Amino acid sequence: MTDQARGLRELMKEQRKAKAPLRVIGVASGKGGVGKTNVASNLAALVARAGHRVLIIDGDLGLANVEIVYGLKPRFHLGHLLSGEADIKDVLVDGPHGVRLLPAGNGVQALSRLDESQQLRLLTALDALEDEFDFVFLDAGAGIGDNVLFFIGAAQEALLVVSPEPTSLTDAYATVKVLCQSAGVRHFDVVVNQAPSEAIARDIFDRLLAVASRFLDARMRMLGWVPRDENVHRAVMAQRPLIDAFPTSPATRALNAVVDNLLHEPPPAQLDGGLKLLWNRLLRDSKAA
Repeated sequence: MTDQARGLRELMKEQRKAKAPLRVIGVASGKGGVGKTNVASNLAALVARAGHRVLIIDGDLGLANVEIVYGLKPRFHLGHLLSGEADIKDVLVDGPHGVRLLPAGNGVQALSRLDESQQLRLLTALDALEDEFDFVFLDAGAGIGDNVLFFIGAAQEALLVVSPEPTSLTDAYATVKVLCQSAGVRHFDVVVNQAPSEAIARDIFDRLLAVASRFLDARMRMLGWVPRDENVHRAVMAQRPLIDAFPTSPATRALNAVVDNLLHEPPPAQLDGGLKLLWNRLLRDSKAA
């Protein structure tokens, strides 16, 4: 290890001693097909590459999309944790650039149906990880289903991924409306994905902002935009993160800009509670459902 690299690691350790509050970011989309999981997976990898400790939780239960993007084949998944077949250390897997992944697996029982023993096991397991991460990304399912409400409502920050398709904009507004009215989410960061140009991306954001500001008690900021890029599909087919498979592609450069904004702009609200608060909210709301 070079002296420069050693010095950088020591600096990171010093920074962690005065550790900022854990940031829990829920990533949602109004509809499928807008590239939400790709955005979430690559953002998590970029944040980790910047020196932060990152956990990504695949909240699209039963589909296991994040592990496909990362090219991983986990032995265990969330279902094994809930059933008691494995503990959290066994379930977490290493992803690119030091990201840790909690895989969803296939056919996992919905979180809203957890019994008390499963609730206790999940709370205990995740509470033990509180001090191990700086960022947690929750890749929720598309749409406005119960699990999306649970995950995004429990997160401290909501990141909404939209695309130029007219149905994406309509469904994105519906998602904001439900999350705002039913889950108490008031602030949304927005990433416009698959946009032909920055002008079109900003127009999409402005239209979403206008209707949300008029009819909802919701605030939005544009975190960035990602251009339409054939390399995204190529990376998925290769089961590699885009940022590694095509590090100089237009989409990769755009994702780097999004991460710069995420890391350097202040969070939308005071952060507190960390993972323990997140999962307590999840399980409290599931009992009330």
